[in-house]
Amino acid sequence: MHITPIVAAAIEWALRPSHICAGIVAYAAWKTVYALYFSPLRNMPGPFLARLSSLPSLITGLTRCTNDDMVSDCEEYGNIYVMEPRKVAVCHPEDCRLILSSYSYVKDTLYENVDFMEPNIFLTRDAELNKQRRRQIGPTLSMAGLLKMEPTILAAGVQQLMAKWDKCIEQSTTLGANAARVCYYYDMTLMSFDIISSLGFGKEHRSLTTGDKTIAHWVEKTFALMIIQMVLPAVKRWPLRSLADRLLRKDVDDFFAFGWRAINERKQHLAKGLAKPVDVLQSFIDAEDPESKVKMTSSQVITETIMVLLSGADTSSTALAWTIHLLMIYPAHYKLAVNEVRRAFAKDQLITFDMAKKHLPYLEACIYESLRLCPVSTNLPRIIPEGGITLRGHYIPEGFSVAVSTAAANKNPDTWANPHLYDPTRFIDNESSRRNLMTLSSGVRICPGRHLVMVEMMTTLANILNRYDFALPADALFTPTNLDDKGLPVIMPRTNLVAMIPKYPARDCNVVISKRP
Repeated sequence: MHITPIVAAAIEWALRPSHICAGIVAYAAWKTVYALYFSPLRNMPGPFLARLSSLPSLITGLTRCTNDDMVSDCEEYGNIYVMEPRKVAVCHPEDCRLILSSYSYVKDTLYENVDFMEPNIFLTRDAELNKQRRRQIGPTLSMAGLLKMEPTILAAGVQQLMAKWDKCIEQSTTLGANAARVCYYYDMTLMSFDIISSLGFGKEHRSLTTGDKTIAHWVEKTFALMIIQMVLPAVKRWPLRSLADRLLRKDVDDFFAFGWRAINERKQHLAKGLAKPVDVLQSFIDAEDPESKVKMTSSQVITETIMVLLSGADTSSTALAWTIHLLMIYPAHYKLAVNEVRRAFAKDQLITFDMAKKHLPYLEACIYESLRLCPVSTNLPRIIPEGGITLRGHYIPEGFSVAVSTAAANKNPDTWANPHLYDPTRFIDNESSRRNLMTLSSGVRICPGRHLVMVEMMTTLANILNRYDFALPADALFTPTNLDDKGLPVIMPRTNLVAMIPKYPARDCNVVISKRP
């Protein structure tokens, strides 16, 4: 293409360093003037830099703990504040429930960026598809549906965990007889993978005791590809796509191929006239929308099963880890929970969910309080619908985003007295507290796996507190006597990953276990 002398001169003039600098200054000045005097959010409180660019929010999401930052920002700026030039943080439980109660507030467009799996209950922005999928798989993940699968949950879950811990105690040589040091975060993570894998793929999975972490590896790679595509859609195009494929795609393809094998093996099983297994895989295969009578295709069954594993395993295992950590740094609550369990059950009794639910209200309250104080979820991004909305006296135009902050809502001083204190009693016989808990979402898109989380957490904690005594190791950094500026025990640092996980689990998630007398 021929460039005329005039065009060449214009390009040369524009690329002079002084002119580039002047252009940058002019652009920054315009952004500042717009943010302060013309933006629809100009009167809303919030950090100054957040009004100019999305970059500070992105950096926080990649390098810091989003939950901790949003809690501190909420305390500084109030229940609603500017998070990005076109994004608002919403921190009051009432406002959170309002937004989450309606499909009018659709998920952010970033959920559309994932292209390697079918639309599913987690990613879809389509309200009708989400409603249909909930009608299809809702009975499977209901409490009644899960309790039919409880033998599998217990076998892959707490029974396997206790078998491993018993062996650790038997083989321990450094802490004397009857005691061993374990990293509960890693053990809970593999245990959760085994539970959902056993339910969803039609085979017994025991990565916790066999050391086979293949599925855990597939989950890690699949979630990595999903998150990367969501926040950086350029990886779907050349040349970044070839790099992403080389680093991640083979493992993702292997994961889905594993799902297809599970489907085919189940078909062969049923073709022989054998009884239908009671598991998530079979329930998803049989699932039918009661309104349209539509069933899921095999590809949809595989996708939904994998999504249950992706979203469910880290949620429950991380929540278990936070609960153990909080009980260790709040020993009075640990003692009360242990005493409750041991008064209700014999030493070697296997405690089921119904048994725990009936006899262990304090332990259940400990779980809810850990979900409140250390939520495993981050923020839930939604788009403001036509007509906009006014919250806390501030108007948010249609098309703008809101980040529903589960962490800030869970520590909102308007709702929770002394919100930074771990106090399970606030959930004893208190439906209002449970309604204000935002960790597992709320409303029309509430976490479909919330009942599985509770079954796993209640049965695991009830049984291990009944069987073992727990103590912090001598080198523990976070103890009941390590206090913050509020006079409360310091909680171990956390970071953003699939869920809000402990930042240094190998260092901070250790306990010494011993068989109870």
